[in-house]
Amino acid sequence: MKNLYLDTKKQIYRATSVMFIVQLFGALGAGFFFVIQNLFQTYHMLGATGAENEPALWFILFWATDFFFVALAVVVSYLIAGIPAIAPSLALSVYFCHFTEASASAENMYACFFATPANYQNATAIGYMGYLIMAVFLALGIKLLYGGWDRAKISIGNGIDKLIAKIRNKIKAIPEDLKGITVIEGVDLIVMVLIIPVAVCALTFIFVKYGIELPFGALAETLKNVLTDVSNTNVIVAALIMGLMVGFDTIGPVSLAAFSVATASYLATGNAQLITIYSVCFITIGWTAFFGILNCKLFKKGGKTNTDDFNLATTGPINAFFENIKLTIAPSMPIAMRSPFTVIPGLMAGSAVGGVLTAVFGIVNTAYTDGSLPKYATGNYTYGAVDYTYSELFEAGEIYMSFTLPLRSGDFLTCRLPLFFIILASAFIGGLVIMGLRELEYKILSKKDCYFYTDGDIVLEMRDFGKKIKESLKK
Repeated sequence: MKNLYLDTKKQIYRATSVMFIVQLFGALGAGFFFVIQNLFQTYHMLGATGAENEPALWFILFWATDFFFVALAVVVSYLIAGIPAIAPSLALSVYFCHFTEASASAENMYACFFATPANYQNATAIGYMGYLIMAVFLALGIKLLYGGWDRAKISIGNGIDKLIAKIRNKIKAIPEDLKGITVIEGVDLIVMVLIIPVAVCALTFIFVKYGIELPFGALAETLKNVLTDVSNTNVIVAALIMGLMVGFDTIGPVSLAAFSVATASYLATGNAQLITIYSVCFITIGWTAFFGILNCKLFKKGGKTNTDDFNLATTGPINAFFENIKLTIAPSMPIAMRSPFTVIPGLMAGSAVGGVLTAVFGIVNTAYTDGSLPKYATGNYTYGAVDYTYSELFEAGEIYMSFTLPLRSGDFLTCRLPLFFIILASAFIGGLVIMGLRELEYKILSKKDCYFYTDGDIVLEMRDFGKKIKESLKK
């Protein structure tokens, strides 16, 4: 069992490293065309015939960032259970994306997968951790059943041998060298390609649907009602609850329930306090993961940090300065997948502290209320050279541009500057929680000889791969 645990941990680390490259491809690929479009005011790249067509093309590249859930599920399943796990993991991961159209355009598919409608049921309803749990459950089910089937073949073959011996007494034409194991191996492919993967896929669907999606959907709905009630009486307590919700699953049903409360409040009252708090909670996630890894290195606690841990952690803050809210928080997810019981509590703590401090100091992002628009929301925006207000973006369910990075909008002295220090302080506190829990995990697992560590660096690995290709072409 220990070897199974360590091998599974190893494959999760490997898959999350792959996720890092998938995320970068989407962000950098789309970002490249987006920057070129805005610098040169050209709308004819990649075959686009006009401004209204351009977003459909660079959104395709953004899918890589959004679809890293699918990539993770397929890669994890394949690494653990091999080829038989590819088809079921792909089918399940795509199903739980909740596409709402049979053949969606780029913008619509993007909205169905990542953006957040007001009722949030077409978003990632099982959260990013749900995809990991689904992939591991599926892969281990196939792997264990394969092992069980291989063992069972001997017993079943022996039983068939006895049956053949009885029949041979009556039917002499049965060959003497016919063995039960030969008969069993004749149906091996049917069992291993069709029966086991299909059966495990069905079991995984039931497990995810009724063990993750529906319960967490119900939890989200309950917390949504609680948060709505509390926000009308005590905004500080509401900020605490909101921070814990956002840190729990970031873009899953619980976090998106908080988002729906914040946007509903803004649309109903014009008061942007809750959406300001939400944006702080949300953006703090990326910085918290960074400080979690950085604190472990600085204080030499929490076991050994993987090189890819550092690659992932630094990506978030870097993208914050490039105003990419998606990639600011996305790298925190694979870090959490590597060690959920140490990272997620830290994300919740950092996000909660950020929300509470924003509420205590009464900070409101004035960009929501003074009629200004988010950067890049004018002219060449998603829906084709049309200007949208914040209210219209919220009503359209657009999570990516509907609230902006807290540090790039609003009054500098009363909003941006204090939020900068609030986010850093909150993330540092959350990072201390991560460090403390990682240290505890390290001590417990080391005593049981179950601590896993790898010094992988997928960036260097890709560079080495390029060198190997170059050398092979010379031969």
